[in-house]
Formats: sequence, structure tokens, C-alpha cells
Amino acid sequence: MEDRSELSRRDFCKTATLGIAGGAMASSVLSACTSESPSSAGPMRYRVLGRTGLRVSEIGFGGYPVDDPDVLHYAIDHGINYVDTAPSYRGGASEETIGKVMKTRRHEVVLATKWRPYSKTSREEMLESLNASLKRLQTDHVDLIQVHQVGRASGGESIERLQNPELFEAFEIAKRQGKARFLGVTGHDGDLMEVMNYALDTDRFDTILCRYSFLDYPQQQELFRRAKAQNIGVIAMKTLAGAKGENLKEFRTGKTTVKQAALKWVLSNPDITNLIISMRNIDQIKEYMAASGSALTREDHRLLEKYAERYSREYCRMCNQCEPACPQGVKIADILRYSIYFHHYGEQKQAMLAYAELPISGQAGSCLNCPAPCEALCPYGIPVRRELLKAHTALA
Repeated sequence: MEDRSELSRRDFCKTATLGIAGGAMASSVLSACTSESPSSAGPMRYRVLGRTGLRVSEIGFGGYPVDDPDVLHYAIDHGINYVDTAPSYRGGASEETIGKVMKTRRHEVVLATKWRPYSKTSREEMLESLNASLKRLQTDHVDLIQVHQVGRASGGESIERLQNPELFEAFEIAKRQGKARFLGVTGHDGDLMEVMNYALDTDRFDTILCRYSFLDYPQQQELFRRAKAQNIGVIAMKTLAGAKGENLKEFRTGKTTVKQAALKWVLSNPDITNLIISMRNIDQIKEYMAASGSALTREDHRLLEKYAERYSREYCRMCNQCEPACPQGVKIADILRYSIYFHHYGEQKQAMLAYAELPISGQAGSCLNCPAPCEALCPYGIPVRRELLKAHTALA
């Protein structure tokens, strides 16, 4: 049985480290919450994904950008057993690439994909989507099927999507047919808390997947505690807080990188089961895997605080609080998310395609001569107009 004092210390640290987001991290908090030992890569560690009972790696394989089967082979060879994808990732190409690996290694992984039902989507349409995913994945079943990106900014509907009775009918059919074992929900829009709390209220979802990073807002902590109490698995995404790939050399030491520190920060929360992160190449896999089984150190905290001080006012939390002020209906949070994909995640083509799918009225071209009333509503002081125009120049 775990020592009660260790549990108390962990609870304290979980709350205290939220000070990073506000830049108010005292040295006394650092002393209480960090380890003196250097951060070194240990073997991959595993946690149980809530009531599913599935044993999953702390670091999960985010399949959005993968186009080389050897990258996934390497990840599995080195202990990563949780693989997440979606039919919309690269127009189905992500599932197809993963399928080339699943053809021979399906038994080694916990496989998750998604479907995107709305309030009027029929169960037949959902099952057709799942069957198409299974074909691309070259398997007869997935362990987890998730309702993809539920939120008001993602298609205009939010909780209504989870109130469609045919969603649960479709899942029960898929479960009886042995095509899907568990049901989850994902989201990262401004109404994230409302969506996820509703999902917990229904008690019909086995997992939740949502954004969580050292720069995100602290009220998520209560959501995660509640999920843990209900034995619902919590998977974190967007864990790097938009970490700027080309500007990270100064945010590392001989012992750790800011990306490793960010992942360790997420995993230090005992209410989180695991995290997923996009993996494009073997070097990334090596870097991210080192966060598993490593203590969160003072050095990690210093790197995160330094990064937050530099970039907190450039990182959109996708809270959507600014969008109601826009007279043109620009999709601010979506555009700034695509900008992160373009500038910092190396996903230029995907970001440009996603931007092109927005209606012209929702793009940022109209921001050029706008007085930017959105900026007054941003709780994080982001120069929204400047960032939107930068995004438009790159993505249009």
C-alpha cells in the first residue's frame, strides 16, 4: 500500500504546479514538488485505463502525422502499446499506415480510433464509418471508439452530439459484433468542461480524451478527480502547449528538454492515465519515451517556467472566449490551432488543407482592417489579430 504522506505530497504538488500557467511559482513550491535526482529515461511504464481494465503505456502513439510504418514498428518495439488515430487524420492515410503494422502486430497494442456523429447521424452511418476504419486498419476490431472532437466550435453542435440515442445504439451493435470494446469521447474546444462533465454525468463513456498542459486552465483538475472517482480513464492530448519546434534549443539542458518536462508534468498527475502525442520519426519517439518513469525535477520546472514566460501570450488555449466579439465570425481557435500545426509541428500540408475547408467568412483574411474587438476578451493577453494574420499568410 502506498505511503499516505507520499499521496499527500502528490496532491499538494498537483495543485501547486498549476502556478506555472500564471507565472507565480515560488521556490518553496519547487522545493516541495521536485526531485533532486536527474531525469533519466527508465523503461516504459504502464497504467490501467479506468474501468476498461486495459494496461496502456504512459506515452501513447498519436497517429495524426504518421506516414512511415517503421516509425510505429519502432514505437511498439520499445514499449509503446497505445495507438490513437482517426479517419479524418490525413484523409484516412493515418489509419492506412497504421493498418500496415496492425496486419501483423494487432495483438500487441491497444488500438483507438474515432467516429464523428452529430445529433442527426444515424446508427447506420456510424457503423459504416467504423467499418471503413477497420478496413483501413486491417483489423476486425478496435479497443476504443471515440466520439471525435465534441465542442461548439467544431461543427456548431456540442452536447447535442452526445444526446443522439443512435450513438449508443450503434456502439452496442458494434460491441455485440466484436468490432469495438469500449466507448470514449474527445474534445478540446472552449466548452470542454461542459462537454466532459456531461459525458461523466451519463456514465456511458469509458474514457475521456482532452487537452491538458502546464499552460492550460486549472479547473480541469476537478474534472480529472471526478473521472478517477468514477473509474473512467483520462487520456491527455495537446500536452506540449504548442511547443515551438524551431525555438526550443534554449529550453533544454544536458539532462532534459522542455518537451520531456512538459510530458513529465502531465504524467505527474495521478488522475491522468496516459497521454498521446504525435510521433513523426524515431528521434521524437526516443525523446518522448524518456519522460516515462522519470521524476519531475526542479530543472524541469525551471524550463517550463522559462517557456511559459516567453510564450504564454502566444499560445491559444482554444477557450473560444474571444470569438463572440468577432463581427465576421472568424474561427479564431481553429485557425490558431492550424497555425501551430503549420509552424511548429511540421504538418504544413495538413494545416493548409484544414484551413481551406473553413468557409471564406471564417478565415482570417477579413482581419486586416478590423479593430480587433476579440483582443479585449482574451483572458491571456494574446495579440489575436497579429497571430491570425500570421496564420492567414501561411495557410491561405
